[in-house]
Amino acid sequence: MNAEKVRLAEAIDTWVLSVLSQGGGDEQILEGMHAYMDTFKQLLDTCTTLEMTLLAQRYDGFYRFANLLERLAQAIADGVIEVPPDAPLPDSQDKPRKPRVLKPKPKRQAAKQQQIRHAIDMLPVFTEMILGTLQNTEEQYASFLEARPKPHVLDDAIVDRALRLYQAQLEDIALHEQQMQWWLTEPLTEAQRFQVNDLLAKLAGLRDLNLALLDLLAELKQGTIDRILEMDDEELGRRALGGYL
Repeated sequence: MNAEKVRLAEAIDTWVLSVLSQGGGDEQILEGMHAYMDTFKQLLDTCTTLEMTLLAQRYDGFYRFANLLERLAQAIADGVIEVPPDAPLPDSQDKPRKPRVLKPKPKRQAAKQQQIRHAIDMLPVFTEMILGTLQNTEEQYASFLEARPKPHVLDDAIVDRALRLYQAQLEDIALHEQQMQWWLTEPLTEAQRFQVNDLLAKLAGLRDLNLALLDLLAELKQGTIDRILEMDDEELGRRALGGYL
């Protein structure tokens, strides 16, 4: 992988992490990601599947950007999000300026409370986002659960990355729940009210699953290959004889 590909991935990663550091989440990333679409497309056009996987493993922000974009594309393909047929393509517009990456300031400690209140028109977007997150979390939980009898197949880098991602996801869940509660105070159709309440129930289940996954990851970290390498010969021998390796 050449330095240019790494530079492009780092540009996306830096921007996403700056959004998160200022209390933003998936909503804010969605609103600003257009400025980095050309950068992401360059990577798609030039990287192999393995290189994209390695970049996603190395950069949390890049992974989040790619995962969110994938879910958005799937929502459009499934018809959950409708795109007007006369919507202008990005190439037909002036190229948007790349947003300035701001350093987090201490005085913005309360930024997490300054959440954008969206109109009910965004309900399909939130529906696809929450359902996609729930499905992804279920798959990840099942995957890590398979490693429970043999945690040494994992290393600290993989587990630490997952811990960071799902700690951040807990914050996103709280933001989504707040948005649902806001919508319930508005005049909704019966169908919209049913869907919002259904999403609240799914968010509660997602929170429980997220917490269970974090507990599982903390348990797995006690037996990663890094822990095995730290053992002396005597302890390693006992574990091998006990069938733990």
